[in-house]
Amino acid sequence: MGSISEMCLDAYTEFQRKWKEELEHLTDELEAALDAEKRENELVDLVRKVVKHYEEYYTAKDGALKYDALNMMQPRWKCPLEGAFMWIGGWRPTMVFQLAYAQAGQQLEAELADFLQGLNSPSLGSLSSSQLQRISDLQVTTQDLEDELTHKEAVLQQGLADQPVLTLALGAVGEESEQGENVTALKDAMNDKVKALEDLIRDADNLRLETLKNMLSILNPVQAAQYLLVGGKLQNAIRKLGHLKLEPEANGGHRRNGQGRR
Repeated sequence: MGSISEMCLDAYTEFQRKWKEELEHLTDELEAALDAEKRENELVDLVRKVVKHYEEYYTAKDGALKYDALNMMQPRWKCPLEGAFMWIGGWRPTMVFQLAYAQAGQQLEAELADFLQGLNSPSLGSLSSSQLQRISDLQVTTQDLEDELTHKEAVLQQGLADQPVLTLALGAVGEESEQGENVTALKDAMNDKVKALEDLIRDADNLRLETLKNMLSILNPVQAAQYLLVGGKLQNAIRKLGHLKLEPEANGGHRRNGQGRR
């Protein structure tokens, strides 16, 4: 029978699978609602439903985090592409703003003709000056908090080579008579660092969720639905792409590099 942490991780891995499937369904619902130009109150309800889905994600993750913080940093349920771009166990909170600006620019280009004719649109392409100012203020605050967590992560990583840990590590591989005591002390020191890592991931997750919710509170119902739609599509696309081989084939690369040489 597996350990409690293994059973918890298995259950969380299954939760992840179901959560991703439900995100795809919700993304389809958002797209259908926007295409059908549903009333604002219907969009509000759907946006709340999606936000609740994200809240459930972080609640479940927090429960699993207590049992295995290390697997939250290198999740086995994420493809290598997702893992390569992770920041403290997930996405950078400031990506919330990058996504909003990119989407607003894309929407503005698509609706440029209407804009030039003076036609108003409730989309992300027509963010008001007040909305842009609030987004900018939120971005500054979020960037400061993100930088603070990045610094904490660096200190924690560098601490692996500090003098107390180094002394214990060398002792653990030293005289046989001292190994047992030093190994125990080294394990205790590592456990303290893993606990600090757990707290760091939790703080990062809280910042991720709060930043998303604060952004959505600035947007109108149509904009919020558009934002969540694109965010869901981006996640699903990266996940699916990550299961393909992205590395260039060695032979193909040699052929391309060798073209034109005689």
